[in-house]
Amino acid sequence: MRREYLSDGKERRGYGGGSFAKSGDGSSLFWWTILITLMMGVATFCWFFSIMVFQHPEKPLNYKVLAKLHKLPVIRKFSVYTVPDGSAKSPRELLSAYYAYTPEQLRVANDILKRAYIRNYDKQDPPVYLTGKFLAMEVRPLEKSDVMQAGWVVRARAVDLEDVDVEILMPGLESSEAPFEVGESITLDKRSTFGALVHVEKLNDERVCGTVVPLVYAGFKSTGGEALTMVPPVFLNLEAGWPVSSDPGVSDNVVSADLKP
Repeated sequence: MRREYLSDGKERRGYGGGSFAKSGDGSSLFWWTILITLMMGVATFCWFFSIMVFQHPEKPLNYKVLAKLHKLPVIRKFSVYTVPDGSAKSPRELLSAYYAYTPEQLRVANDILKRAYIRNYDKQDPPVYLTGKFLAMEVRPLEKSDVMQAGWVVRARAVDLEDVDVEILMPGLESSEAPFEVGESITLDKRSTFGALVHVEKLNDERVCGTVVPLVYAGFKSTGGEALTMVPPVFLNLEAGWPVSSDPGVSDNVVSADLKP
C-alpha cells in the first residue's frame, strides 16, 4: 500500500502497483500448475510401474529390477508331500492343447507358466505336469548363457509320439558325467519326478517341445542307478532363448534298438 498526502494535509491511499502488480499477471500460477501436473504424472507412472513389476516377474526387465531390489521370491524345493497339485498332460495332450495356439496366445501361456514357477505356484496358477516315457536324444551341461547356469539339460522324445519333445532342466546337478545316455529311457510322472512345464515351443513339421523343471529336484536315477540330486536355481537368465536345447529334428529320432533299460 502506498500512502501520500495532499496539499491540504488529507491522506490519500493507493493500492496495487509496484512489484506486486507486475507479478499478478498469472504467469507464475501457470508454471506452478504445469509443475504440479508433471509431478502427479510421474507419481502415477511410478505407482503403475511398481505394480506391473511385482505382478509380472516373468518379464526380463521386471525380473532384473526385482533382483536389484532383493525382492525376488526364493524358488522353493518341494517334497513329494508338499509339491503343489496340478493337472497332468501326456505328450498327445500337450500337442493337442498348445499346437493350435497363435503366437500371441502361446506367448501369454508361456508367461503364465514362468510366472507360476517363479512365484512357487499358488491356487490361481497351479503347475502343469508332463507325464510319459521319453528317449534321451541330447545331454549337455548348462552354461552361463542358458536360463539356468549350472546343472544339466536333457532333450528327449516321446516314445509313443515322435511329434513331442521334452527338455528336462536339472539345475544344480553337480556331476562331471552325463546323468543319462543317448537312447536311455526317462519317465516323467506325478509320483516322483513332478516335471512342471515352464515353456512350450512350437517346432517345424507340426511338432512341439515342452521345457520342464522337476519341482522336487529329485526322483531321477542315473545310468548307474545313483539318485540325482538337484537344487533350485538362485537366478534365472530370462533373456536367454527358449527352449534351451537345440531341435534334433525328426530324422534324428532314436530308434527302438538303441533303447536302454
